[in-house]
Amino acid sequence: MASLPTAFDKALRKALGARSVWPIGSPIEIGDIIVKGDGLFNKVGNIRDFGAVAQTAAHVDKSLDFTSSKVKQRIFQASAEVGKDDLDLAADASVKLEFASKTQFAFKTSSLSGESIQNLLVVGAKLASAPGWDHDNFYIAHETYGATNWTFLGTKDSSGNIEFSGKGSGILSFLTAGITAGLSQSGKLELVQTGTSGKVAMNLARVKENGAIDF
Repeated sequence: MASLPTAFDKALRKALGARSVWPIGSPIEIGDIIVKGDGLFNKVGNIRDFGAVAQTAAHVDKSLDFTSSKVKQRIFQASAEVGKDDLDLAADASVKLEFASKTQFAFKTSSLSGESIQNLLVVGAKLASAPGWDHDNFYIAHETYGATNWTFLGTKDSSGNIEFSGKGSGILSFLTAGITAGLSQSGKLELVQTGTSGKVAMNLARVKENGAIDF
């Protein structure tokens, strides 16, 4: 079975057409130089270190709310299971996420914003003959996506459950945007990140010896 990073990467590639940053939230920035190792992407510098300057442009923000196939989300209020649209926002409620196996995840954010390098061909031409540039192993993070106040829940080696409780309005904020402020938490889960900010996804490109870009 695939690892949690691999499973999340596969889901992001389908949803965004972008690779996952792992550990999620790592301080990757546009133009960073990335090397691959042990299934992870490791930052070793930035194209600025080689005299290249990136011209960037922002993407339209978007929300993301997706889970693995074996994650079940159940909402409870007044001792009964209810749908999101049936929540009484002023009354106590809870939401329970059940992770049936390992390498499962849930990710929620209200706003995922990105930027990309617009002058990638110019950057490639600059780096093609730059002393010390490793054409085989250096990748450029030419596109990144970041978010603030997101929630990531996951299992690595075993199943688990987690529950958030509070007013119905708080539960709705969690369901739609991953916001956990004002909610209490119970249960056992291997990976819990709430109220977190940082990079979530990126796309990589490699510069060939002739300056061409290999995506």
